[in-house]
Amino acid sequence: MNTGYTSLAKNLVNKTTQDFLGQVAFQHANSTYLDLVGAPAVPSPPVVTDVTPTFGAAGATVTINGNGFSQDSMVDFGHFACTKRDVDPSGMRITAQVPNGTGVVHVRVTNTLGTSPAVAMGQFAYGGPAPVVVSAVSPTSGKVGTPVTIGGSGFANGATVHFKDKASGSVRFISTNQITATAPDQLDVHQTVNITVTVGKATSPTSPADEFTYTGR
Repeated sequence: MNTGYTSLAKNLVNKTTQDFLGQVAFQHANSTYLDLVGAPAVPSPPVVTDVTPTFGAAGATVTINGNGFSQDSMVDFGHFACTKRDVDPSGMRITAQVPNGTGVVHVRVTNTLGTSPAVAMGQFAYGGPAPVVVSAVSPTSGKVGTPVTIGGSGFANGATVHFKDKASGSVRFISTNQITATAPDQLDVHQTVNITVTVGKATSPTSPADEFTYTGR
């Protein structure tokens, strides 16, 4: 019995429901169990990290980045299959022609090992604008008033930023991929919150990548 074994997804350690569910998924994955019993690792299913560009029309060419791609990989834009795609020999990139579709959809890759999970940076918007997504925050912790740099996509001048349900009173638009905001005061200044960006009627979905932990006033 392996009593000294520990397994932890080091990027999912905050006291939030999303991080807890992420740890559950990680610790119950086949690869985790195989490692526990000392069995050889099996190839991982495909993973999409991002697509570029993130908006356009049917017929446009999109690059899908990630890993675990194979020559038999199929690409779906939402419910619509892509009929023209080229898989790079590295297994980390696919060039695909956008099929007919509408709205904002997730781009996913499927092969014999499984289907990539839907990820925020793997969305494509037919006709634009780019999906509003927060993919990183820096720093990830600080006191009330800390200036935070937010990375992602679909940002625009006039965007609003919320730390949980509190709007930041100081927001500076830098580019469509970067914005800065000052952490507003909270009733509980020792909690982890999601940072969301709203552009028009579109608000970024929450994920562990947008979490900020308050450390006091």
